[in-house]
Amino acid sequence: MNLSSILDDNAGRIPASTAVICGEDGQVMTHADFLRAVNRFGNALLDLGVCKGDRVAIFLPNSPAYLIAYFATVRIGAIASPFNIMFRGPEIRYILNNGRAKVLVSALEETQERLPAIRPELSHLEHVVTVGGTTDGSLRFEDLIESHDDRLTAVDCDPNDPVTILYTSGTTGQPKGAMLTHGNWFANARLNATWVNFMNDQDVFFTGTPFCHVFFVQTVVAPFLVGGVVLTAKRFIAANAVKLMSDHRVTHFAGVPTMYIYMLQEYRPFFHDLGPWRFAQSAGASMPAEYIRKIEQTFGVGFCECYGSTESSGTVTFGRFGHGRPASIGRVAPGWQVRLVDEDGKDVAGKDVGELWIKGQGLLRAYWEMPEATAGAFAGEWFQTGDLGWRDEDGYLYLVDRKKDLVISGGYNVYPRELEDVLYTHPDVLEAAVIGLPDPARGEIPVAYIVPKPGQQASTEEIQGFCKERLAPYKVPRRVEMVSELPKGPTGKILKRVLKEQVLGR
Repeated sequence: MNLSSILDDNAGRIPASTAVICGEDGQVMTHADFLRAVNRFGNALLDLGVCKGDRVAIFLPNSPAYLIAYFATVRIGAIASPFNIMFRGPEIRYILNNGRAKVLVSALEETQERLPAIRPELSHLEHVVTVGGTTDGSLRFEDLIESHDDRLTAVDCDPNDPVTILYTSGTTGQPKGAMLTHGNWFANARLNATWVNFMNDQDVFFTGTPFCHVFFVQTVVAPFLVGGVVLTAKRFIAANAVKLMSDHRVTHFAGVPTMYIYMLQEYRPFFHDLGPWRFAQSAGASMPAEYIRKIEQTFGVGFCECYGSTESSGTVTFGRFGHGRPASIGRVAPGWQVRLVDEDGKDVAGKDVGELWIKGQGLLRAYWEMPEATAGAFAGEWFQTGDLGWRDEDGYLYLVDRKKDLVISGGYNVYPRELEDVLYTHPDVLEAAVIGLPDPARGEIPVAYIVPKPGQQASTEEIQGFCKERLAPYKVPRRVEMVSELPKGPTGKILKRVLKEQVLGR
């Protein structure tokens, strides 16, 4: 087994069909072209001394070069260790040293700006390969591809061999490297291609999320599995995204809720032809129910909200087209099991809220060299997600909130997600985040931070009155703050932990 075998299948079956389109310059690579480039860079990595099990770090924006570097690493049995292009010195140093990467593949600008200061501290790093030019001591990516042979047989790997190390966002302490295997990714790619995304070799998939995110399984591996096309863009800019989707007749898009919210603002039906677009997938955070209707009606697409995590290789549950339910993350996907448990690890009854425990085909092998963290994340064979939810009588699951985000105010449980869903229905609200802040009388109080729509400015009293009409009194935000923006992570996900730290000055 080797994940890159899907490239051989495509090059043999549909060699002249398009595999990759670069959004910046329109460059097109066929499946045959792409496999040849992957083989050339794989041979280059072998010449640099990379062996099966070695780590190759990838510090690139979404691009054809990223895809070539990734699959070349996988093809020789090495482990791809990608990380976000937004990372700075200390974050880069930690990941490269923690994974003991032998080779770093980086873009020229990032290599010039961020690597020199930390290079002396990277004792395990033997080679730097730079895309778009060279710096002192680096090798030019393009030269390596041109100078190596385009024939390379994939290294045979066990299904349990790691294919990648993806670093979690590190909500507590340093990021943890989730080791995901060839078997994990094959299984979840098949799940997404056949059950979730309904793809074929005529489809074009585009995503606003960075390829270093676990969305890579859904947005790259799954399309390649069926011979589809992957459209790349270095950065997600809503206006640019809508134009690219129109220009390249995109059929599938995946992103986090924030991306859809901003795309709705930029879409112009007289200038954009989104007729081919039929599938919209959201994950990474809960999509406000109000926006689901807007997405379906405005873009004329089928919407699917999925649930998963880095540790699960992506999708665990998904909503079915035409059979979804508002605010539900859908039913459990084939190959997965989900339990809802209480604080004692016992299954909850009826529609009671419990923590989601999951078990299935995409579950991580372990956290890289963190046995205690690995042991603490599991209860036997079950992975403890930290997400709270409930299940209706037909098996549809509903996320309530993160366990750590629960606000206990005066003895009552307040779920920020429930309050945010109400806030998103207000006509003046563009984005909203609710956090719990200390209060001497109630222990905690829910506080809402709101980014208003352009030209709108609802008052605190109006927002609170709006919520009082729709929620029990104890759930109404005790304070409402209007802000120009909310802190977000590399994928565009709103970071409540950072928001709380900013508010409390920690």
